[in-house]
Amino acid sequence: MFPRIFLALCASLLFLALPVAAGHAAHGSARTLATVPAEIKVVSTRVLAVPPGIRDTSAFISLRNPGARPLVLKAAHTPLAAHSMLMVTHKDAAGRTGMKEVKRLNIPARGTLLMGPSGTHLMVMGLKRAVKVGEKLPFTLSFSDGRTLKVSATVYKP
Repeated sequence: MFPRIFLALCASLLFLALPVAAGHAAHGSARTLATVPAEIKVVSTRVLAVPPGIRDTSAFISLRNPGARPLVLKAAHTPLAAHSMLMVTHKDAAGRTGMKEVKRLNIPARGTLLMGPSGTHLMVMGLKRAVKVGEKLPFTLSFSDGRTLKVSATVYKP
């Protein structure tokens, strides 16, 4: 009789503990899901072809952020150049168009960072060799949360 009572008591305790354990598991899962960053989607990539001897060009890497939190692009690097700069194109008070280096580019939550020839872009400075139309240049993008993203951008002639 004692073993039956003991088994019944154990079963009751297990039955009572299941909802508590499930609650902790669900809470832990929700916390984990909330902290897992959304994947960044590459919308388009391209690099402007330049004549041989020209050591600087522009790259356009558009990114989509499907997540609920904004992302911040803080740097881009390609092994084929000395360095890259994040740039924005703007007009001054006199209406003149110019470029300005920025330290970061924001990608809004559930939004897109569009890069293009007349706007935001990457200046790729000090090319180590001539690049050819159709060639794919590797880039590593660095974000403020410590993540990196490797992409390749195809050289094109406008």
